[in-house]
Amino acid sequence: MRLIRAELLKMRRRSATYVVLGVGLVLMLLTYLATASVYTFTGVIEFPGAYGLIGQFAFALGGLLAIVYTAAFVGADWNWGVLRNVIARGEGRATYLLAKAAALAIVLALAMLIVFALGIALTYVQGVMAGVSVASPMRGRGLFDLLDWLVLGFPVLLQRAALGFAVAVLMRSQLAGAVVGIVLFLGESLLTTVLTVVAFTSRGLDPGEDFGNFQPLDPQWFQFLPISVGGNVLSALPGGGGLTGEGGLQNLLIRPVPVETALLAVVIYLVAAMAVAVFALNRQEIA
Repeated sequence: MRLIRAELLKMRRRSATYVVLGVGLVLMLLTYLATASVYTFTGVIEFPGAYGLIGQFAFALGGLLAIVYTAAFVGADWNWGVLRNVIARGEGRATYLLAKAAALAIVLALAMLIVFALGIALTYVQGVMAGVSVASPMRGRGLFDLLDWLVLGFPVLLQRAALGFAVAVLMRSQLAGAVVGIVLFLGESLLTTVLTVVAFTSRGLDPGEDFGNFQPLDPQWFQFLPISVGGNVLSALPGGGGLTGEGGLQNLLIRPVPVETALLAVVIYLVAAMAVAVFALNRQEIA
């Protein structure tokens, strides 16, 4: 606990903590204000559909920002020579790294809650701007829909942050960790979009089938890539599917991986990333 408190104190004092969160919240605010007029055509804003849009900022954009922030925070220990001092005073390498990971998980959980609170408030702002009513979030499953997003979405956020964590440790640099993490995130998104189109167009049409009644493809191997498999978890959440959900076109052309399988894969990736980081740190020479 002492190490976790020390890491939380460091994050509280670093401007990057507030800058990254601020960037995400400002982009969220601008998007909500710019898209309010869309609801004049629907006449109502409904839950849990509204959670799907909030989830894009909490876990899609939020996942990208989490990679950048995590890589910057972890990689700074090499850039600033912090790790040498930590080891010199007798702290275990694995213990120190896991304490840093636990502190990051706490901060990311707080950020996720802030994003959802702001998103719900902005949903009502959109209703006022568009002149439409906002359906009560207590209808149907009520707050259980929100709980699904928080409980099942949080491991996805952690898994994406863990990519930046592992890369920063391997590269021993905050800049390299952030850049490589961004490339992996955006590169995989582009790759899976291309592979989705290729897989669907190359399958051919069954006799008697046309584009008006086609059946989605069975799950494909590339849906198990690190970013995509998290998207399959988010797509299964209330209001998370369709073109507006993470995965976009893939949600319509390919059947999603069952949420239980996708969530298990997310946890495996998370554990593997942390194991790689700990192994790499234990093997490094700290001058």
